[in-house]
Amino acid sequence: RSGQTIRMEQLQFEADSSNINEISMPVLNELYDFLSENPAVFIEIGGHTNSLPPDEVCDRLSTARAKSVMEFLIQKGIEERRLSFRGYGKRVPIADNNTPEGRQQNQRVEIKILRIG
Repeated sequence: RSGQTIRMEQLQFEADSSNINEISMPVLNELYDFLSENPAVFIEIGGHTNSLPPDEVCDRLSTARAKSVMEFLIQKGIEERRLSFRGYGKRVPIADNNTPEGRQQNQRVEIKILRIG
C-alpha cells in the first residue's frame, strides 16, 4: 500500500562503499520480481547510515547506496520513471548508535511505496 516502508534486511554493501555485496543478489532479485509483477508500483529507495562518520560522508554514502540499488533495478529492466532514490545520511536512526548492533541496524536501505497506479 502507498506509504508502506520495507527495510531491506539482507542488503549488504562493501565497507564504506556503494558496491553491493554478491550475497545481496537474492533480496535484490526479489525486489525486481515484485516490481516486475506490479508495474503500477512507484518506489523510493532510501539509504541510511550510522552516526559515526561526518555528516557529509554519511549523506554521500547513503545517497550512493540508494542510487546503486536503483541502477541495479534499471539494468534489470525496471522503468526509471517508477524509481527514485534519496540519501538520508544519519538523520533517521532506528536504533542506538552507541552500540555496534545499533549502528549496524541504522546502516540500511529502505523501500518506500510512493504510489500505486
